[in-house]
Amino acid sequence: MMSIWSPPPDSKSQVKQAGKRIADGIGTDADFDLVDKWRSSHGYVINTFQIWLKRKIAIKPYNVEFAQRLKRRNTVIDKLKRKNDAGDPLIADVSTMHDFAGCRMIFENLADLHDFRDYLNSAAVMKGVNHALRYPREKYDYIEAPKFTGYRGIHDVYRHLPRGSDRTETKKPWDGLMVEIQYRTRAQHAWATAVEISDLIDGERTKFEMDQSKRGKFFAIASEIIARKHEHVERAFLEVSTGELQEQLQSLEDELGILQRLSALKQFEDEEKLQEHTVLNVFQNTDGSAGLEVIPFKNSGDAIAKATELETSGSSLNAVYVRASNPKQLRSAYRNYFNDPIDFVKIIREEAEVEMSE
Repeated sequence: MMSIWSPPPDSKSQVKQAGKRIADGIGTDADFDLVDKWRSSHGYVINTFQIWLKRKIAIKPYNVEFAQRLKRRNTVIDKLKRKNDAGDPLIADVSTMHDFAGCRMIFENLADLHDFRDYLNSAAVMKGVNHALRYPREKYDYIEAPKFTGYRGIHDVYRHLPRGSDRTETKKPWDGLMVEIQYRTRAQHAWATAVEISDLIDGERTKFEMDQSKRGKFFAIASEIIARKHEHVERAFLEVSTGELQEQLQSLEDELGILQRLSALKQFEDEEKLQEHTVLNVFQNTDGSAGLEVIPFKNSGDAIAKATELETSGSSLNAVYVRASNPKQLRSAYRNYFNDPIDFVKIIREEAEVEMSE
């Protein structure tokens, strides 16, 4: 029986060279195809980890929203082409990018998040598992050390090594590929969602900024206010009081109107269309507004192929394959695709009201 999972290209070095040529602006169609085959092969890794993680989530008493996604083709190409201030590519080797496969968990609060992460990495859980953390636990802890953009969350990178993969006769072509596990609280997720939606509707790239714009400062301040008020942690703007941050945020809102535009978005209501394997396709309507097409599939292979087709056609603003056994969790975990920034708008406006009343 033929596998539904696409295996990675035989030569990792050829993938690396293809990525380098794309970064240098001389990539051929064959180079783009090779990098995309490498990307698509991570669908198998997503499947392995979603089974493992959901089993562990089921053991815990608290609520965890869970979903997975395969990194978008256009996002990979964009990353390869980005340069630092010195003109050097930000990604030196596409074959070492660790977030092609992504699993996202959203927790009610910081205590649950840290408890589950400690549990998942405990000796008892890892005893019968060969999956291995690729980096030290503190490397991508953006809760203790938020990005200057305001992004908060924790990323753990695992090398995919299922039980028995160390034996030659059971070794599979996907062994050794990596997956990124994201941990966020609901408040952190509301912020991250709002940034992506705002960038999409305004045609901006705030989350990729090298130098902070006024938009960037707006979201960085909003992130710190949320952290102080909802999670009782202070990690940025340490010399500035919360009241002063509120005033700065309001001043920026008066100038930029970001909250006003986010609150006016029409919400997606066709939830019955969501399935376990789904392609979310954001397109532009004739009036310039963004529309959402939800395309359900019975398996991951067909869904990944469709997402790739949409991205390469030029007819899509944003197309991604996502997976979740619970459609409601899919909508929540990927709210940026459903024009749903309601949590962020509500949190910021409530905090402004609290500050004014104190």
